[in-house]
Amino acid sequence: MKYFLAAIVTAALLSDIIPVWAAADSDKANNAAPTVQTKASDTLPDSGISITPQAQAKTQAGTTAKITATQPQAPAAGKNATAQADTHSNQTVTTGTEEAATTAQPPQPVIQKIQPPVPQEKPLRVVWPQDFYYYAYNGEPYYSLLLPKDFGSDTIAGLPAVGPMLMRAQSNIVMLTFDAAASDPAKARVFSDAVKNRVQIPLPPLGPNQEYAYIPAPRYNYYTDTAPLELPKQITNAKIVDAGTWRTAENLPVQYLLLSCYADGQHCMAALTRSERSGKAFEGLFIFPYAEKHNYLPLVSHTAQSLRVRK
Repeated sequence: MKYFLAAIVTAALLSDIIPVWAAADSDKANNAAPTVQTKASDTLPDSGISITPQAQAKTQAGTTAKITATQPQAPAAGKNATAQADTHSNQTVTTGTEEAATTAQPPQPVIQKIQPPVPQEKPLRVVWPQDFYYYAYNGEPYYSLLLPKDFGSDTIAGLPAVGPMLMRAQSNIVMLTFDAAASDPAKARVFSDAVKNRVQIPLPPLGPNQEYAYIPAPRYNYYTDTAPLELPKQITNAKIVDAGTWRTAENLPVQYLLLSCYADGQHCMAALTRSERSGKAFEGLFIFPYAEKHNYLPLVSHTAQSLRVRK
């Protein structure tokens, strides 16, 4: 009987307690905060959706960083700001200049190369020691030089004139004479005036967009009178075409004149050389065909520069 009463009391108590527990669990379920799935994004969430404070702070930080990155940076203060401004200015000016040079460059004119009008000369002969023989005068004044064999043999050998004066000749148009005599101021003046009073021959003027392919050596006109030279009678119509100075191995200056002339009716060249030492004048005269000047001029210059005089 005791057990029966105890069972009835226990059942009554459990019937009162179970509804209370169920109500409490139901209230907990109704009062729990709803959870929202939030996606990591750089943009603000739509209105009406509540997010946790941590997610809201993260979203606001990302949005602030994006806005800051899109805004222009303020220039640095002091020297750095000035350097940046100068660099930006230089880059702008350089870019503008290059664009202007590229777009506004005028077309380049075509330059025509003009050959200068100079006479065509044959190449000069190359001389060799065997082209000469040695001549020396042991009297007063003493001198020696190399004489070209091409001018022939001694035509006055054995005559009293051999010594201070000598002559070599093949004919009236291939000959030479050499003399050592007292200085004549009138002859000396012709050599100096020829160089002093010469007039340069200018090149013809060029047209537009033309230039010479090369600048040749200057050429001159000579208007000095040749009468004081006392040339041989067979030489006529003498005109100076070149004048200048050579030097011997002893550094003795040798003046020279080249004349266009006629000998026995044939166009020839007369080359005159002159050098002074110890009050004496050493003068040479060489005559040869004008068309053969490339063959004889090297011989003449070598003979003049081989002169040696005893002091």
